[in-house]
Amino acid sequence: MPRKLILMTLFLTLLATPALASDLKIFNGWVSEPIHTEDPPAYFVIRNSGTEARTIVGATSPRCESISIQRAALQNGQMGSEVLDEMQIPAGGDVAFVPRGLFLELANTEKLIAGETVPIELEFANGEKLSFDAMVKDE
Repeated sequence: MPRKLILMTLFLTLLATPALASDLKIFNGWVSEPIHTEDPPAYFVIRNSGTEARTIVGATSPRCESISIQRAALQNGQMGSEVLDEMQIPAGGDVAFVPRGLFLELANTEKLIAGETVPIELEFANGEKLSFDAMVKDE
């Protein structure tokens, strides 16, 4: 295949490739240091600078058994939480995972100590993945 044709094919392929996780940025990732055997929450802000909404459908970490997306909710007059199947990040927008709001719950974690980091990988409906490190804090 002539060199120009190869370069043109490569260029067109790159143009046709959907937006990648580089449109997504994570800020201020942290995990609350667990008290006793509780499942700690993880918090962060995610920014989508892309032109299409993205949907988080799951998350994983080598430091815990599983991770669920949750939202604080009033249940039977008491604060609790509800598990969400997904969380949409709007195009050109931010979503904050914060105390008394959205959070990731890390189930059955290894021992976590303030100052350590927990690697977390977010999984999106379109197959994208985005990793970040969350600092363990004693808050």
